[in-house]
Amino acid sequence: MIFKNVLIIFIITFGFILNSNSQEKIDYGLKVYKKANCMGCHKWHGNGGPGYGGAAMSLRTTGLDEEGLKILIACGRPGTNMPFFDKKAYVDDRCFGLKFSDFEGDEKNRPLRAKALLNTRQINQLTDFIVNDLQGKKLNKEYCLKFFGKPTR
Repeated sequence: MIFKNVLIIFIITFGFILNSNSQEKIDYGLKVYKKANCMGCHKWHGNGGPGYGGAAMSLRTTGLDEEGLKILIACGRPGTNMPFFDKKAYVDDRCFGLKFSDFEGDEKNRPLRAKALLNTRQINQLTDFIVNDLQGKKLNKEYCLKFFGKPTR
């Protein structure tokens, strides 16, 4: 009987830990979204739209898959206002087979550096957040509470 009770407590505790860890992963992605100031262009709601430097794409309606999002976040889009967030981007040829030296004399298309650079783990977490909380989803109260952390008007 004691063994059975201990086993039940272990299963409940382990299940709770697994569930809370997956939620932390998504919450961490939101923190990265804020840290990297993605909302400066894509807005707090992820719908994008006009803003400083042009119109950012909607992260809710984007057709990019997970791998495409990771590349776009890491490497940005040369010639646009989408900056790169990977500190090693364009140092070697990991980004579209290009290096900074390929843009010499072409300042108009030179990739922009983000103010806050991200490591691989942060890029992965940000991608998970976009895929799990934004992509293909409509803006709702649950997301607002998650983003702002408390009820607002």
